[in-house]
Amino acid sequence: MKGFNGRAVFALCLMLAMVADLSAQSGRLRKQAPARHPNGDDDDAVRLRVEEVLLAINVRNAFGKLPVDLKRTDFIVTEDGKRHEVNDVMRTPANILFILDTSGERTVKNINMHRDLALKMIEALGAEDRAAIISYGDTIQLLSAWTGDKTALRQALEWKFKPSIEADFYNSLIYGCDEVLSKVSGRRSIVLLTDGIDSYEKPVAEGATLMFEKALAALHRARATVYVAGQNEILLKTIKPEAYNALSWYERLDPMQRKKIDRLRRYYRQVEASELSLKGLAEETGGMAWLPESREAFTAMSNRMVEEIGTECVIAYSTERAATDSSFHAIKVYGTRADISIRFRRGIYASGGEAARGAVSYLSDWLAARRAADALHTAGL
Repeated sequence: MKGFNGRAVFALCLMLAMVADLSAQSGRLRKQAPARHPNGDDDDAVRLRVEEVLLAINVRNAFGKLPVDLKRTDFIVTEDGKRHEVNDVMRTPANILFILDTSGERTVKNINMHRDLALKMIEALGAEDRAAIISYGDTIQLLSAWTGDKTALRQALEWKFKPSIEADFYNSLIYGCDEVLSKVSGRRSIVLLTDGIDSYEKPVAEGATLMFEKALAALHRARATVYVAGQNEILLKTIKPEAYNALSWYERLDPMQRKKIDRLRRYYRQVEASELSLKGLAEETGGMAWLPESREAFTAMSNRMVEEIGTECVIAYSTERAATDSSFHAIKVYGTRADISIRFRRGIYASGGEAARGAVSYLSDWLAARRAADALHTAGL
């Protein structure tokens, strides 16, 4: 009997040892330790949080339209190379911030073309879409806060739109992102009607920080998609015969003509450089830039721009980050269907930290309301 008890105890101990060994090999039974602070202090464990990211993308079918049958399984999202499952796909109302250039009173630029194009786009807004309007020149002015009232938007453009000389371009973008777009949730688009010249940007050689980079960071924090309509090609085509004609060497012998030609050439170089910047802002944020070569083509762009904004939808995915993370994360979006093409922004800033807090809203009220309505519908209520 004693021998039996001894064998039983031995077998029980052996079984417990095997279970302990399996538990050590399997991650399921092991309690996960919190992430430690880089300095090794146990009291400074990194706190993680789950953030649901709302990401606007452009999706087109073979006919150039937004497909009506999109599902979350139609997309694959990676953030910093790590794949994340898409939680939802939504077609939401548009929030469009118009930023109009009023500068260049003494140049060949026609700022009224900016206002006229904005008026045409406002007429094409959907019933649930909203818009706000900023103009910039010597100063930055909010002509209209967010509203879906087309009459109010038209009146703001017709009554408050004033010409100016200088151009505070990049600061108008930063103001628009931090002070205007931060007031709305969901899909955010910026329509830039400008030549992209900034009168206050200093040369990099003087040690100035590139305003382009500051503006682009603001756009990524706001997760805004940029659409550009610029007169750059029209201006270059108009200026070149005067600035670089075959007899300009002779004309420059006259001091007054030399001053005029030098000013035109300087302006020509500015327009060329800003054209690259405008294309960069659009490409980095998943938008588009239109730089037509004629005034007729410029004024006819309203329908095309509205259609392009109409191909936007929002996908939602969840990711786990450190609670204080406010760094930039690279984004890529792929389609699993052969009949769609996708355009998306290069990346986003996380919502943690003081720098990004309050600038963006990821899980907006309309998303919560939509999911609540879906739940009621599923329950048959």
